[in-house]
Amino acid sequence: MGQNMQCNRIGTRRKLIFAFVLGGILSFFYVAGYGLERDNSLDLTEKVFYLKWILGAFPAAGILHALWELTDRYGDRIGKAALWRRVKFILPDWLCVAILLICWLPVWLSIFPGAFAYDAFTEWEQFRDGMITSHHPVLHVLLLGGTVEGMYHLTGSYNAGIAVYTFLQMLILANVFVRTLKFMEEFQLPDIFRWFALCFYGLSPVSQLFAVSTTKDVLFSAALLIFLLNLIRFCCQRKEFFLHRGQMISFGLSAFFSMILRNNGLYIVVIILAVMLAAGGEYRKKLALIAAGICLAYGVYVGPCYRILQVTPGGIEEMLSVPLQQMARVHKYDYDSLERQDLELLYRIVPKEDLDSYRSTVSDFVKKGFQRENFQDYKKEFFSLWLKWGMQHPLTYVNSFLINTVDFWYPGAVVDGYQDEYGRSSYFDYRVSIPGEEMSFLPGVHGYYERISFDPEMQKVPFMSLLLSPGWYLVMVMVIFSRWWRNRKYTFMIPGLIFLLTMLTVLPGPMALVRYVLIFYYAFPVWLAFFLCDEHFSGY
Repeated sequence: MGQNMQCNRIGTRRKLIFAFVLGGILSFFYVAGYGLERDNSLDLTEKVFYLKWILGAFPAAGILHALWELTDRYGDRIGKAALWRRVKFILPDWLCVAILLICWLPVWLSIFPGAFAYDAFTEWEQFRDGMITSHHPVLHVLLLGGTVEGMYHLTGSYNAGIAVYTFLQMLILANVFVRTLKFMEEFQLPDIFRWFALCFYGLSPVSQLFAVSTTKDVLFSAALLIFLLNLIRFCCQRKEFFLHRGQMISFGLSAFFSMILRNNGLYIVVIILAVMLAAGGEYRKKLALIAAGICLAYGVYVGPCYRILQVTPGGIEEMLSVPLQQMARVHKYDYDSLERQDLELLYRIVPKEDLDSYRSTVSDFVKKGFQRENFQDYKKEFFSLWLKWGMQHPLTYVNSFLINTVDFWYPGAVVDGYQDEYGRSSYFDYRVSIPGEEMSFLPGVHGYYERISFDPEMQKVPFMSLLLSPGWYLVMVMVIFSRWWRNRKYTFMIPGLIFLLTMLTVLPGPMALVRYVLIFYYAFPVWLAFFLCDEHFSGY
């Protein structure tokens, strides 16, 4: 009895520690995020800030602890509820695909031939001119540019090429989402979650808008979603996973495409493969062969394939977004304290006019005139200067990083990194850039999605904010995975690395955009079902 009491005390202590740690993190998100949204700066020397942070941690910890306790107590009853079990999902796969396409059709017709925005113009231009760089995924450049140019030569219309590419992407994405529904059936989750997932994928503004967007992030996130599902199979059904050749092939292909469709996908997959090998146990040799095959395919892709296509390296400045933003902020707010020789060195690499165009939420304006050759000549001096200014202006550096990333982690943030002079936000780049020409067949629908994309107030509407905010999805993922970690349910820790590594690889990026974290949206129905139906995985 004494030993049981001691175990209970340790368990209670562990639960409280997890609640307070996560509560402290969430309190920081809200207190710091609110200050950054209001003032575009955070006074980290102000004692009131830390007081608010500490005071906010207590109610946050209490709510988390209560939520986790309720889920622990009643979670196993949710999946067994008679009402839910009476709900049946009887739709065939082809009909689910058709329903998703029908749900997305009004958005497509509102901005026909498709939202040709973000980096789409640059990718098409690279293909047209035959000057492909590794800054954008080469496969996506070939797919997008080849389709647009190919249809132009056949029909004389660039819109035809954009429309064909958009439809093919919608078809691929719909089939990937239906694979998610089949995955829920495979794990015998209540059918009500499949209905929810179908509605979420079909009606969520994020799913709708990005289904018709030609940005590379859509196909990348679709591949990453399949990779995630395969990771869950590996963790939950390891023996069956290695006996099922189709699952191993799906795992290898989804890993490979995740690596090549966005540059940060390489780091995500490689780190996860390393963790899987460490935790592979008796299946380590088989897993090593799969990993070797994936790496070999990637090596052929970036080696011989790149040489055949004459792919040139992307700009080094893309990896320097955070340092350049930090130094530009120091240049703007602490200019009088800077030494002349330091400024002369910086101007050799970043022209003064670009530093003067600094905007706190996006680094593109600072990077646009980056002198690559001069950087190579003064690389050591540049990083020495960056460290020197960081030691002299640490709070300015911290503020720069927080402001540049706040839209990712603060649930109340308005995503508006490219905010224009009229105050319009940039939640979604809802336009058709050249060489396409926008044709709106549903003006009323166009006005609705234009408001979502450009009106900051739309992101503040209570229910709409839950659907749109990246911060909300990050918080929900943290709450779900922290509960499993707290309860020593380590089954999903490896799949959970996808979300951790996604955030770690996008935080140093040029700005906070929804398209960088689409996997949080696409995977949400799966994690919600797992969170509410623990009993399905108690034996794994």
